[in-house]
Amino acid sequence: MLTLSFALSTLAIGVVYAVLALAVVFVYRASRVLVFCVGEIGAVAAYVLRDGWVIAGTGVQGFLVGVAAALAVAALIGAALYLLVERLNPGGDHFIGTILTVAAGVVLLGLLAAGWGGEISRLPIRLGFTTIAGTRVPVLTLTVIAIGAVLLTLVLALLRHSDFGIESQALSSNRGLAYLRGIPVNRRLLSIWVLAAVFSAIGGMLSAAFSSVSIEGASVGLSGIVAAIIGGLTNPAGAVLGAFLLALAENLTTAWFDARYSQVVPILSLLALLIVRPRGIGNRVESIERV
Repeated sequence: MLTLSFALSTLAIGVVYAVLALAVVFVYRASRVLVFCVGEIGAVAAYVLRDGWVIAGTGVQGFLVGVAAALAVAALIGAALYLLVERLNPGGDHFIGTILTVAAGVVLLGLLAAGWGGEISRLPIRLGFTTIAGTRVPVLTLTVIAIGAVLLTLVLALLRHSDFGIESQALSSNRGLAYLRGIPVNRRLLSIWVLAAVFSAIGGMLSAAFSSVSIEGASVGLSGIVAAIIGGLTNPAGAVLGAFLLALAENLTTAWFDARYSQVVPILSLLALLIVRPRGIGNRVESIERV
C-alpha cells in the first residue's frame, strides 16, 4: 500500500497543512493568539484566484494575475486582523484575541456566502501526468511538493536566523522590553499578521488546486490548526512535522477504511495529543539565540 503515488500524495497534502500550520505559529509565537480563521482566509483567496484567473485569461498571465490578487486580498485581511486584535484588544488578553479571530472567521464565511453564493468549481489547471519509476503521477502533485520544499525551507531559515524571527519571538516574551530594545513592535506585529494571512492564502490556493474552490474548503484550516498544536504552537519545525504526520494518518485511514472516516482524524489526533502530550510533540518553547 505504501506505493510511490501514496507517498507523494501524503507529501503534497502535508505541504498544504504545513503552510497553514505555519500561519498559526507565526501569530502564536509573537502574541500567544491562536488564529482560528486561516481556513476562511484560504477559501477567500481561492475564490479570488479563480475569478482573477478567469478575468485575465486562463493562461500563465491570468494565473499570475489571480495569484497576485489573492495574495493582495489576504494581506489586506491580515492587516485588518491586526487592527482588530491588537488595537481593539489593548490589554493584550490572549483569550479575547483568539475569540476575535473566531468572530473574523464567521464574518469571512458570511462574505463567502454573500459574494459567491456557495459556488463550487475547479481551477483551470492542466498540468497532466508524468511517469516516475513506472508510476503515473500528476504533475500538480510534484509541483506542490516542490513549492512546499522551497517555501518551508526559506521560512524555517527566516524564523531561525533573521532579525524578523528573533524579534517576533521576543515580542511574546516581554513586549515592553522589546520596545526598550528598539524593536519596532507595532510594525513587526503588523508584518506577522500579514505574513500569516498570506500563508493562509497560499494554503487555501494549494488545497483548491487539489480539490475544488468552495466554501467547504475553509474546513482544511482545522487540519492546519491541529498540525500546529501537534507541533507545539511555538515550534515551527514541530508544526511542519505535525502536518506531515496528520496527512499520513488521514491517507492511511482512507486506504485502510473509508475516505469519510479521514475527516475525523484531525479531531481524534488532537484529543489523543491532549491526553498523552498536552504541550505537543515539540514539548518545548522555541529558543533563539544570537551569537
